[in-house]
Order: sequence, then C-alpha cells, then structure tokens
Amino acid sequence: MAQLSVHNVSISIEFVRSALLKLELERAEIDTLLVQCRIAPSLLNSPQARLSLTQFGQVITQLTLRSGDELLGYGKQPVPLGSLSLLMHWLLAASSPRQVLQRLCDFYRILGKGVEVEWVEDEEGVHLNFGYASHDQASQVYICEYGFFFVHRVLCWLMKEIFPIKQLLFPFSPPAYSRDYRLMFYGAPMVFNGSAARISFSADLLKRDIMQSREALPALLKDPFNQLLMLNFSQETWTSKVAGCVQSQLDDLPTLPQLAAQLQIAPHTLQRRLAAEGSSYLAIKNQIKRDSAIELLVNSKLSIEQISERLGFSETSPFTRTFKEWTGVPPSAYRKHH
Repeated sequence: MAQLSVHNVSISIEFVRSALLKLELERAEIDTLLVQCRIAPSLLNSPQARLSLTQFGQVITQLTLRSGDELLGYGKQPVPLGSLSLLMHWLLAASSPRQVLQRLCDFYRILGKGVEVEWVEDEEGVHLNFGYASHDQASQVYICEYGFFFVHRVLCWLMKEIFPIKQLLFPFSPPAYSRDYRLMFYGAPMVFNGSAARISFSADLLKRDIMQSREALPALLKDPFNQLLMLNFSQETWTSKVAGCVQSQLDDLPTLPQLAAQLQIAPHTLQRRLAAEGSSYLAIKNQIKRDSAIELLVNSKLSIEQISERLGFSETSPFTRTFKEWTGVPPSAYRKHH
C-alpha cells in the first residue's frame, strides 16, 4: 500500500454496505451514524462511491459500539464487546509466532460463534484456513475479508513489521470492489474461486520475534479497527517509493523513464519490481489521482477547475470525464452528495 496520508486513500462504499448487511439497526439510526462520520447516506445507493480510510474506520468503530457485536452480525451469535481485548492480551503473552497462531485458533474454537480457524505448516509455508458453520454467501465473503485482514494486521502489530502475505485464496468469485483488496492486503497475490478460504505466509513468519510490549496495548484497544486499518511501520516498497514521487508531482507527472531516473533504477527493472508487488506505474498514478481528487472535493473549497489543474489535467472536461469513469458520477455531483 502506498505510504500516503490516510486522508488521501479511498475505499469502496461496498465495504460499508457489507458491514451494515446483517445489523438490525433502524435506517434512521444508520443515516444519523453516517452523517456523524461525514458520509452522505445517499452514497449507499451508489455502488461506485468511495470514502476515505478515516471515514471507513469511523463507521466500523461506531457500528461495533452501537450493535454491541464485534462481528457485526456475521457470527451465529453476537461477539460481545471486550472479546478482542481478551484475545489481544492472550496473544501478547505468547512466546512465539507459533504460539500466537495456536492461541488464535483456540480462541475462535472456544468462542464458538460459527467462525473456525486452523493453521498448518508444510514445505510451502504457513497457512491459516477459515471455516464457516452454516453461513450464507454474503457472510462467507465478509468473514474472509475481515478474517484475513484481522489475522494479518494483528501479526504485523505483534511483530512491528508489515510481514508480506504469500497468497490469499478466496472461495468465491471476485466482488466488483475486489480491486480494493490490494489496499487491504498490501498488494498480496490473490486467487478466487478456490476450494477453501486460506491466507498463507512464508515459513519465515515462525522465525520472527514478538516485538510489541504491553504498554502499546491500551492505544490499540482504544480504537482497534482504526489502529489496525492505519497500521504502518514505514514499509519501504517500490510501490511506496513510486507513490511518494507521484504524490509530490501530481501537477506534472514524470514519464516512467524520468521517474526511473529519479529513483536511480533502470525503467525495465522498476516495471519488474512493481509487477512483483502486484502493481504498475499506471495503476499507482490512477489510484493517487482518484483518491486525491476525492479528498479535495470533499475537504477543500477549491473549485473543480482548480482541482483539475492541481491534478495535472490540461482542461476541466477530461478531468470530469475521467472522474466519472472512476466513481460513476461527475465531480460536481460527488461534491454535492457530500
């Protein structure tokens, strides 16, 4: 994931729709909550709408508190508030990653809410398999998304390192918003329509040390979803390096050869290294331009013409056309909705 301001990174509104799907909350209560998080309720009816990571984190935190269920209705019974705190205290006391994985699996078994996790080790690495007890398709999608996200981010937090995912195996077809999985999972390789729900790591995971201290736990538990969502230990990837260059030169972006020269690397080598991280120069440019446009439309008083110029468009009309391709609506309509 590019190391940008969290305000400059957006995510599909479909993740919010999924979080709301199983909750028994009145629509008026949901609308009020969305407005408090600076999200127009009408955006729920626009599949191409996007919101900032900060807004998304606020929504999930508020929904968890309002519902009193840490799994937002996706378990067989509600997972009461405080369950995550118990788990994190237990994991933090583990002596090794191996014990962390075993305790994680034991926790979900003891919890008995319909989510099962087991871990196996083989010559290809370390794998965590997720199972379901009588869950429908929508629940399987959400539990995979949340489960993979949670397991990876907790491991990263414990080790104080963004440890790479070797592969994600999803037992369903890619959702329309699956492009945003690269944001959630730091560009990890993904396979859809698989025979199981599995997240895999290299065997090096088991050689790592638990680096976090108990002193860091209160800050995590104060707002766990936001803390894990914004997790960043200054990971230095080629994607983040290119993203930093793009962010600082939005009004006059360099060509790939020019960028490669700035980074003191051959253009074909840069392309190869970005591809190995599941990215490309074009994809990074489009993501940052799109997310910067959304941020400026929602949180600045700049005119659409000024935003267009700041993002390097020669005229407003191509910016409007491109923004509509990104979000489904022109920039003026997007600003009005917010």
